[in-house]
Amino acid sequence: MKHNTIGVIAMLIISLNVHAQQTQSIIDGKKFSIEIMKDGALDSKETLVFEKGMMDPLQCHQYGFTATAYQAKNTAEAYTFKVITKSEKEGVMAWQGKITGDKIEGTVTWTKAGQDAIHYTFKGVEPDK
Repeated sequence: MKHNTIGVIAMLIISLNVHAQQTQSIIDGKKFSIEIMKDGALDSKETLVFEKGMMDPLQCHQYGFTATAYQAKNTAEAYTFKVITKSEKEGVMAWQGKITGDKIEGTVTWTKAGQDAIHYTFKGVEPDK
């Protein structure tokens, strides 16, 4: 009886782990060119790459932000995601967005010691592959 219980627990753990990996990687393979807006005006352009359960903001590498694990959900009409990227020198950027087909939109809030939080919106598309 004890062996059966251990087997059931092991299968449950494996099942939960597989589900967590699937949830984390549902938008893997997508790459978006986005425009980041502040107060309705273009602030910067960025490329977001989703791969291996990570979101990588390529142009932010120069500020110390790198690929970070994302959380994503599949809703009826779109994928939603959240990720918090950190830089030792430049603070924290909290991203959240929605992917519908080849389009992406969302918000990002940048917080850094010694300054007020800066709020941005972004929109973009997945370039032709």
